[in-house]
Amino acid sequence: MATIKDVAERAGLSTTLVSRYLNQRSGVSPSSKERIRNAIKELNYRPNGIARSLVLQKTQSIGIVLDNLCAPFAARLISGLEQGAEDFDKENKYNVMFCSSNGDAEKKRRHINFLTQGRVDGIIIYGSLTSDDTLISELAQSTFPFLLIENDVEGIPVDKVVIDNVDGAFRATEHLIKQGHKRIAHMAGNMNLKITLERMNGYIRALQDYQIPISSDLIIHPSFDSMELAVKDDRYLRGDRSYYSAGYREMKKLIDGGNLPDAIFFATDISAFGAMQALEEAGLSVPDDISIVGFDDEDPRDYGATNHKITTMRQPLYDLGYIGIKRLIQKVNNPERPEERIVLKTDLIVRDSCKSKK
Repeated sequence: MATIKDVAERAGLSTTLVSRYLNQRSGVSPSSKERIRNAIKELNYRPNGIARSLVLQKTQSIGIVLDNLCAPFAARLISGLEQGAEDFDKENKYNVMFCSSNGDAEKKRRHINFLTQGRVDGIIIYGSLTSDDTLISELAQSTFPFLLIENDVEGIPVDKVVIDNVDGAFRATEHLIKQGHKRIAHMAGNMNLKITLERMNGYIRALQDYQIPISSDLIIHPSFDSMELAVKDDRYLRGDRSYYSAGYREMKKLIDGGNLPDAIFFATDISAFGAMQALEEAGLSVPDDISIVGFDDEDPRDYGATNHKITTMRQPLYDLGYIGIKRLIQKVNNPERPEERIVLKTDLIVRDSCKSKK
């Protein structure tokens, strides 16, 4: 295996000059750079990354910690993260290292401890689990650079990139109101997620602003467990079906009670897909019998659903990743830069799951 000394001899230069080049320091002429590059190529030399990071005090890597790396939505987020790292510095590119914790707090703690031991220059933590607050507070007491995506922990000086879930839920509910619906229900998400409360608040605010009475009976809190509806062939499913099953079960209860609302705003598209299966089995249709708006812009095929895509609020997942990682790398390179809270809006995507009652 070639060494730095071999590169220096092949290039006809000193090892000190080659080291300066490898560590991206000044004082290397263009002609010397060309000779070193040619020597590296001829010898197939591979620098010792660990030794280099010790010299530079940087790894040129960013760690990403999220709960479910395989979730369908993650593809758009990951794409933004990778492109943001690629675009930050065309000469000194950053690597991205992903860790998935599956919602396990101790596993997430283990990932963060691993990453902060000199393996990356900064960490992005994605997700809004309330159980993450203690871990985030502990990390904030260190000087290690990190950034939160979709988690707005108050009182902690850290960069955050979040979606305006309240505004998105408000506009989703408003869309139904403007179509003439009065008796609008809301099916909430997992209450362990802060975004669930934010979306519920947006729904309530819309009803208040349009002077529509708020009924606790119309706010549905599903239970999320491991029970899943049988799928003929689940080998091709990409998403967790717990939300799907929750939507299915709660819609069955509404149908059996014989008192369907005019419309439902679902905190997640996935629950809406399950609810639509229950409606179909009961001989009811969307939007003729009930109008539906979701949140997230998920693909029903990822969950074994046969319905078409629904009216929904599309999250800027690519932008979350792209802006987030560029902002963190800026912080890594300039630790004195003040922290920011960046808020992104959702887009209302109108499809045929709603029908006007006017």
